[in-house]
Amino acid sequence: MKTWLKWSIFAGVIVVLALGWVVYFHNPAVAAKLPKWAWLQATIGHLGEKTSEEAPADEDPDNTKNEIPIHTARVSVATLHRYVEGFGAIAPRPQRGKEMAGGANLASPVAGVIAEVLCQVGQTVHAKDPVIQLDDRVARSAEQQATAALAQAQASLAALKATPRPDQLQIAQLGVEKARSTLDFAQKAYDRQKLLAVDQGVSGKSVEQASMELNTARGELAISEKQLAILKASPTPEDLHQEEAKVAQAAAALATARTQRELMTIKAPIDATVVSLSVNPGEAVDTTRTIVQFVALDRLVVNVDVPADQLPAKPETLSAQILPATGSAPRDGDAPIIGKVSFVSPQVDPRNGAVTVSIDIPATAAGLRPGLSVRVRIIAEEHKDCLAVPREAVVADENGDSVISLVEGDQATHKTVKPGLEEEGLIEITADGIKEGDVVATAGAFGLPAASRVKIID
Repeated sequence: MKTWLKWSIFAGVIVVLALGWVVYFHNPAVAAKLPKWAWLQATIGHLGEKTSEEAPADEDPDNTKNEIPIHTARVSVATLHRYVEGFGAIAPRPQRGKEMAGGANLASPVAGVIAEVLCQVGQTVHAKDPVIQLDDRVARSAEQQATAALAQAQASLAALKATPRPDQLQIAQLGVEKARSTLDFAQKAYDRQKLLAVDQGVSGKSVEQASMELNTARGELAISEKQLAILKASPTPEDLHQEEAKVAQAAAALATARTQRELMTIKAPIDATVVSLSVNPGEAVDTTRTIVQFVALDRLVVNVDVPADQLPAKPETLSAQILPATGSAPRDGDAPIIGKVSFVSPQVDPRNGAVTVSIDIPATAAGLRPGLSVRVRIIAEEHKDCLAVPREAVVADENGDSVISLVEGDQATHKTVKPGLEEEGLIEITADGIKEGDVVATAGAFGLPAASRVKIID
């Protein structure tokens, strides 16, 4: 036999076997594709997989007589919640009003050289505690000079305010009295010379000399009176303002020098823990470099993005469970950490409909650090003391209604219910005539007829 004929026969056998396998195991599908000829459909039907034998005649098709094995549970009273879940990262809490922020990055307020590091990583500090000391020798010298200048200006002002002194006034008064006596004597001498000139013919030169002395005495009296008036009027407002301005200028210079020196001592801005320290003594720093990082482990927050349409109208009043990022149970079986929603962003992300929610972590929470990823369950709704059954107990009947199978003795009957919140394998049910302790079918409830005879195998 020729080789091509052998291969043709082999291929034909393979095709026949494949067609037989398809017809045998997919008989209904093949029959549906072929023409509806009676002889063809009958032939194809005989070639198909044999159906299971009918039930023995002694089995009654009435479900109320045949026992169907089921598992059961009891209706219980529980508190169920609806959660809005998301994943987020822990971060320091931002400042709110007078409350300190949960974190701070500290830079030097002035350029300088590190003289001493007064803190270490892991140390807890309080606000205004010194943490870094810069070299402040030049600043201290400038402060001392400003202090001396202020003292000098204050002394000058005090001396001005002390004028006139009593002895100065007394001397000036005596000078006025002396000048007045001299003027009286000169006036009398002049009058006498005038009389002598008329009666005895005294030369005119003597009269002129007496007149000059009289004028000189008048001038000296005027000068003495003016000096006394100036002393009585001193210090003048202008002199006082000038000296006071000098004092104010010196005080401002001292305040600037003192502030400059105080800036050399860098202090903690908040009550927190030092988590990062990036300088050593002798290093130069400027105002752009973060040298110390602080985090307050009792002021933390979780920022999480959740669907905006799942939040209630006033989400700021809600609580939230903070859980590990993997798994649904808290670590070591402890109760979940309960936080409070403190902020809901007014802006919704148009790409995914999410909104950012901030949840304050209680100060007593342990084991949480900034940067840690966690799972958050915001408690959006709570139903207290509601009737609940295991989730598998609620099934859909042929009409699509939610039903449970109530078990009494060995009989199970359907009961239409309204399902509610679902949590931890339990589901809320609402229906008339159901009470706590009623027995319901769980495993085996799906497909259970409306009225059945059952066998409890718990």
